[in-house]
Amino acid sequence: MPSEIAQQIVNQIFTDDKVAAIDSINDALGAASFDAIQARKLEFAKSMGFDLDDTAQASADEIADNLPDTGDVQDVEVDERQPHEPPAEEQPEETTNEDDETDR
Repeated sequence: MPSEIAQQIVNQIFTDDKVAAIDSINDALGAASFDAIQARKLEFAKSMGFDLDDTAQASADEIADNLPDTGDVQDVEVDERQPHEPPAEEQPEETTNEDDETDR
């Protein structure tokens, strides 16, 4: 008996909703990958002598789940400077010396 997601993908393919089928496949692969990574992390932690019940992982997960969703950030100001450059109000003013004849 096929899983629910497999049945959904087959139905989407046969109803010519191929874009939705691709999205469903991506979602299923993402979920399967996440589960595999979590299982591997648990296996690694146990091999290193860690018991996840003895750590604060459950508390960290609970806090992460309770964080507010920030959604899409709107109205972001960009000052178009590089990270290594100081903000505009901290930059020294450029002086031009027209009397300097070394460039001529």
